[in-house]
Amino acid sequence: MKINIYNQTVCCISSRIKEKISTLAEYIINEERATINDLNIIITNDKYMTELNKKFLKINRSTNVLSFHMEEISEIYISYDRVDTPDDLLYYIAHGLLHIIGYDHSRTAESKKMENKCHQYLKYITEKEA
Repeated sequence: MKINIYNQTVCCISSRIKEKISTLAEYIINEERATINDLNIIITNDKYMTELNKKFLKINRSTNVLSFHMEEISEIYISYDRVDTPDDLLYYIAHGLLHIIGYDHSRTAESKKMENKCHQYLKYITEKEA
């Protein structure tokens, strides 16, 4: 499996944050026993997210994260305009990856389960740093 991180914004994503992103993604994939060949994580802005939302979901507004799972490649798009802290970025990546793996939050119980998993995986990254 290969993880690619692309930054389409003018903000600087440090190598330390990129390393955390890769570690988090690998950990989630292993813990969930998911099969993902290649994962692209694209950090972009609200304008581009609105375009993606319109094209694929017929929604004319931005969102914090969008995920796409295709046969050979999966992609997570994050709007950096919605990120306040590095932990927000990591949370959105965990959230997007769980969608790719098959989690959904259309019901309250599913939403809570997904949120708990995101926090569990973020805790792993935080503890790994300490």
